[in-house]
Amino acid sequence: MKRNFSRRDFLKAAAAGVVSTGTLGILGGCSPSSNTTAPKGTYTPGTYTATAQGMGEVTVTMTFDENSITNVALDLANETAGIGQAAKDTLIAQILDGQSVQVDGVSGASVTSKAVMKAAADCITQAGGNAVVVSQGSSDSAGADWLGEAPEIADSEIIKTYDYEVIVIGAGTSGTFAACSAVEEGAKTVLLEKFGADFGGSGIRDTLAAIGSKQQIANKDNPDKFDVIRLMYQHSQGYGDQRLFKVWADHSGEAIDWYTDRMAKHDVKILHEVDNHTTGEKYEFYDVGHSIQWEGREYQSQFSMFLLLDDYKAKGLEVHYDTEMIKLLKDGSKVTGVIAKTGDKYVRYNSSKGVIVCTGGYSNNTGMLQALQPETLKMTGVNYSFPGSFGQGIKACLWAGGVMDETHAGMIFDRACVKPDATGPEDAGWFWMGSQPFLKVDLKDRRFTNESGSYDHILHTAFNLLPEHTYAMLWDAGYPEDIKRFESHGCSRLYPHANGTESVFPMEYIQNVMNPDLQKQGYIVQADTIEELAGKLNIPADNLKATVDRYNELFDKQKDEDFDKEPFRLSQLRTAPFYGTRQCGGYFIATMDGIKINTDMNAVDKDGNAIEGLYVAGDCSGGYFHGSYVNLLAGAAAGRSTTFGRLAGRNAARRLV
Repeated sequence: MKRNFSRRDFLKAAAAGVVSTGTLGILGGCSPSSNTTAPKGTYTPGTYTATAQGMGEVTVTMTFDENSITNVALDLANETAGIGQAAKDTLIAQILDGQSVQVDGVSGASVTSKAVMKAAADCITQAGGNAVVVSQGSSDSAGADWLGEAPEIADSEIIKTYDYEVIVIGAGTSGTFAACSAVEEGAKTVLLEKFGADFGGSGIRDTLAAIGSKQQIANKDNPDKFDVIRLMYQHSQGYGDQRLFKVWADHSGEAIDWYTDRMAKHDVKILHEVDNHTTGEKYEFYDVGHSIQWEGREYQSQFSMFLLLDDYKAKGLEVHYDTEMIKLLKDGSKVTGVIAKTGDKYVRYNSSKGVIVCTGGYSNNTGMLQALQPETLKMTGVNYSFPGSFGQGIKACLWAGGVMDETHAGMIFDRACVKPDATGPEDAGWFWMGSQPFLKVDLKDRRFTNESGSYDHILHTAFNLLPEHTYAMLWDAGYPEDIKRFESHGCSRLYPHANGTESVFPMEYIQNVMNPDLQKQGYIVQADTIEELAGKLNIPADNLKATVDRYNELFDKQKDEDFDKEPFRLSQLRTAPFYGTRQCGGYFIATMDGIKINTDMNAVDKDGNAIEGLYVAGDCSGGYFHGSYVNLLAGAAAGRSTTFGRLAGRNAARRLV
């Protein structure tokens, strides 16, 4: 299977994505005896076809006789190679064996599994079967015992044993940096990745935060580290560990310089993002972001990861794909290795120096989310988090004596939209423009907040104050120039940064691909008058006209007397056509809580003592975030992952045994 697909195709597929809320993780838990199985004699024999949206368009074709489903064909060509596409045979078998759409799904391919379920339900309805309701969660959604107990694996079940100095688990941002770092220190190192070689792992995030990089110093735009630490500490409401913040601040520049130098050998640029500081913005932001520049290349989240891993495999790194960690091994209080599973066989990996867990968070584990942060489930419109994020690394560390943050949080941005008759996040669309500070009103057409600021603050406001958490965003024909004037930061930015660095998504894709696709699907509505727009959004026309008139008045005054939004982020609604969408829930990226660590990246036990031989980095580590993601520090989470992954690899390799 090909590793690459065009950036344009990726963006177009993403724009068309319509996924259900909160449950894009575990889809199973329903037995074949579920009432979604059609009763005998209810089908009209024939072949029926339906489509649904996964990562791209999924097509299901089903053949029926009078009493049963006799054949299933799936077209998953638009799904992720090595994940969604690889789930094809399993999903077909589950539908045929269970004679039902309520399948268990395939771990890691939850978006594809959900789309197949929805399209298959449509086929059954076409065939005259009972109406099918696709479950919105797994049987363990109550999260009664999300941790469970460590599995017992007998020695007789182990088919092979490997010996290494350093074992890294998970080929994502932190795992890639950790593995390369350990090899640089001369350690015999293996990287274990549960997905296959075609997919390769989650890859490295596009934007990484740092302080003290060579580029920041050259640009004379290197923030004071204690200013940045203070901002992170405030956003964590004091739950964050200032010692960890300082470790990141002291070492992140070195990590970015290392990454920049290695990418330069492949003619790939990593550039510092410099923004305009003269606008009068009222929210603190610092230019910490460093992002990969695609410059017309094919887009792939694993692009730079594959380059690094290939380079370091030449230096001795081993990568074992299709290898899933099951549990950590201990000798007394010391972690000494891993039991993993490849296919249906168990293997043992012994480590003489250290095991580094970099398996990501639990954003696809409905049970853990329900138990630890149910509010995030309720606020999720689309879940495009990394497919391996099921919390297995967190569980393994807890079984080995580690402890987890006692407060929990998710990274969720206001980039989901729902249809004009919706009052809830089900069947939301991915709406990247959602973070732009246009006029936003409740369903009675009243403005309710300052639309400028952190990406999740408006979600929290809506969740706490508005019925059904639903509101509407409005803009007019002049929106491209409005967005240019808004000067947003980080991944919400749609125009190049002040120094020419690429934005994550360019405005032309929003304007020419993403928004038109959402409009075609009925998420975005268009009208020639404000009154017509109100009707299409199912909100009161008289109230909306008054609210828009007031907002236009504030624009003319260049002073927001109602919520004190910065003048340069005010806009007017006077030029037809007018556009609007309802927003409910957000775009869920990752969980942000995890295993507590010390400044050496060692997991700690309940007494705060380091667990010898166990290191944790990335989204499965804790002590850093709480409540709200500090998104005006672009790449803050991924910057932690790169820096702490690199330090974990170095510290494990240098450990004396």
